[in-house]
Amino acid sequence: MTNTVKLKKNSSTGNAPSASDIEVGELAVNTADGKLFTKHTDGSVKIIAEAQVSEEATALAIALG
Repeated sequence: MTNTVKLKKNSSTGNAPSASDIEVGELAVNTADGKLFTKHTDGSVKIIAEAQVSEEATALAIALG
């Protein structure tokens, strides 16, 4: 049997979940920024992962417009 895990998500650049949006240990993702968030036991929202864009990818994006 398989389980499906659903994350809270947002696809608007610069948006992060507020402490009232998620529970302690719950995950939320911003697909535009490539950031993964969780709520810490102290009530703060922390970034636990962030996508890294290489310089080559940035140069290619600029070149392609």
